[in-house]
Amino acid sequence: MTFVWMMLTIAVALVIVDVVLRKLLGIKRAKLTDPKGKKIDLFGRIICAILIFILYPAVIETGVLQLKHLFVIFFTVLFCLQAIIQFIYIKESKEYIITLLINVVFVAFLLNIDSLLMLYS
Repeated sequence: MTFVWMMLTIAVALVIVDVVLRKLLGIKRAKLTDPKGKKIDLFGRIICAILIFILYPAVIETGVLQLKHLFVIFFTVLFCLQAIIQFIYIKESKEYIITLLINVVFVAFLLNIDSLLMLYS
C-alpha cells in the first residue's frame, strides 16, 4: 500500500508542476501531429524499451548500477528524446521546455525514492 501512495504522490506532484509551469510560462498544450515525427517517436521509444530489457539483467547482476539509477537513465533518455522531437516537429510551441522541466522533477523524485518510502512507512 505504501508504494501506491508514493506513486500517487509523485503523479499528483507532476500534474501540479505541469499546470503551474504552463501558467507561469504561458505555454499551451500542443500535440505532435506530423506523421514523420510520430514514427521517429515510436521508433525511439521501441529502441529504448528494447535496450532497457537487454541492459536490465546485465546491469543488475554485475552491480554496476542500482535499479533506481537505471530507471533515472531510462526516463531521462525517453524525456530527452521526446523533447528533441517536440523541438523539431512542433515549431509554434515551447512544449519541449515543459517536457524537460517535468523530467527534472521526475528524476528528483526517483533519486529520492528511498526517502519517500521512509516517509510513508
